[in-house]
Amino acid sequence: MKSFIKNNHTFVIAEAGSNWKVGTFEEDLEMAKKLIDTAKDSGADAVKFQTYKSETVYVKNAGKSGYLDKNGINETINDIFDKLSMPYEMIPKLSDYCKKQDIMFMSTPFSVRDAEELDPFVDIHKIASFEINHVRLLEYISKTKKPVIVSTGASTFAECDFVIELFKKNGNDKIALLQCTSNYPAPISALNLSVIPKIKNRYNVPVGFSDHSLDPITAPLVAIGFGANIIEKHFTIDKNLEGPDHSFALNPEELKQMIKCIRAADLSKGTGEKEILNEELELRKFATRSIQAIKNIKKGDIFED
Repeated sequence: MKSFIKNNHTFVIAEAGSNWKVGTFEEDLEMAKKLIDTAKDSGADAVKFQTYKSETVYVKNAGKSGYLDKNGINETINDIFDKLSMPYEMIPKLSDYCKKQDIMFMSTPFSVRDAEELDPFVDIHKIASFEINHVRLLEYISKTKKPVIVSTGASTFAECDFVIELFKKNGNDKIALLQCTSNYPAPISALNLSVIPKIKNRYNVPVGFSDHSLDPITAPLVAIGFGANIIEKHFTIDKNLEGPDHSFALNPEELKQMIKCIRAADLSKGTGEKEILNEELELRKFATRSIQAIKNIKKGDIFED
């Protein structure tokens, strides 16, 4: 993980999710490229998509969730996943475009087949919260020996223990965990960011935060204050576009604002040592208390209180 985890630089993942889907294959590809351009322009380190097929995520007639109803979506989850499924042939095109734009390409797989298609094109794998018990997917990704970032929404320490142990058993200790609240949008009061130091202490791995809240600033900066090295956040070109992920995603200006604040937070971390900084030297010399003579002192004079 040392290749991209640094104490003085938060690794920012701009999550495009399914927000590339607008129409035909050509239209979708152009929108995906616009999202990549936006992520690059905003200063993100990586842009991430999702790779799945409906039949490998849900059983037939899986129905609808309350999340869909809340967002005014009347389709079943099967129909939505069918519609938003990224064709495998788009993966190398997006990977190549990311290389040209000098931003890391990532995508979250939801099956072993998805991961097999993605593996040649990603340097870092990402596992979604609800795949934390997907044993075959975890086994495949662990054996690639590539770094992996695992979201931990709606999970317990016991489930995190299982993932860490499985990866280490397969000879892969390049793991990072993301604190996450699996609610869209997630209220600020439900983010539980103070657990980040506990995760770090328990596993001794890099820890970050996958943020589903609406605010672009508050939660990412608080997470960094608690020691997060990674921030992941959904973004879109336009919040009014049709689809399940647009309404709670950041627009381009908000994404840029968030990353600007994150970079300022990175600068504020300093060395971690309690020391006198160059910026303090002049005032230290001028203002620090010291003993000072207010009249001439001769050799042999006695000081009395």
